[in-house]
Amino acid sequence: PVTINEIKLAINKLKTTASAGQDKLKPNIIKLIGDEISLPLTHIINLIFEHNKVPDEFKFAHITAIYKAGNSKEVQNYRPISVLPAFSKLMERLLHDRIYVFFYNRMK
Repeated sequence: PVTINEIKLAINKLKTTASAGQDKLKPNIIKLIGDEISLPLTHIINLIFEHNKVPDEFKFAHITAIYKAGNSKEVQNYRPISVLPAFSKLMERLLHDRIYVFFYNRMK
C-alpha cells in the first residue's frame, strides 16, 4: 500500500509551473495543502490500487494544439498536449514507482 510519506513526497515533486487540469487545481495549491490532504489521498490511492479502478475524474484532460513549425494553417504543423489533473499525476507517479521497482527486482 501507499504510505502517507510517499504521498507527501509525490506532492512535493509536483511541478509548480504546471497548468491546472480539468479539476482546476494548480499543483502549487496542492503543495500548500499537502499535509492536510495526504491522509485522505493515501486512502483514495490505496483504494484505486486495490480495486484496479481509476475514477473518471482522473481521466479527463484539457487537450491543446501547440504550433510546431511551418505553415500555421496546416493541421500537421501542430502537436497535441494533454493537461491532466494533478491528482492523476500523483497516482501515475506512485504507480510508476511500483512498476519500476517490480521490474528492477526481476532483473536482479
